[in-house]
Amino acid sequence: MRLKILTEGHKLTQKLLFKIIGFQMGHIPGPMHVLTYRRQWFGANFTDNLQSGLRDMTEWSIPEAELMAAFVSKLNQCEY
Repeated sequence: MRLKILTEGHKLTQKLLFKIIGFQMGHIPGPMHVLTYRRQWFGANFTDNLQSGLRDMTEWSIPEAELMAAFVSKLNQCEY
């Protein structure tokens, strides 16, 4: 269950962006709601950590890391 504020509590510009993404993809990936709501409080720092984790690897290429992230998200029944 997702908090209603995470799907409806965004600013106008974020809502417009979600409309565009929803039109192109057919849905809004769940993490986008969390990462964009109160971005200055949580999203910006968490996004930096995600980027660091996915991009600073030396064992895997970026596409391999993205594929693994998508696979794990699918196993967790989370839209990536």
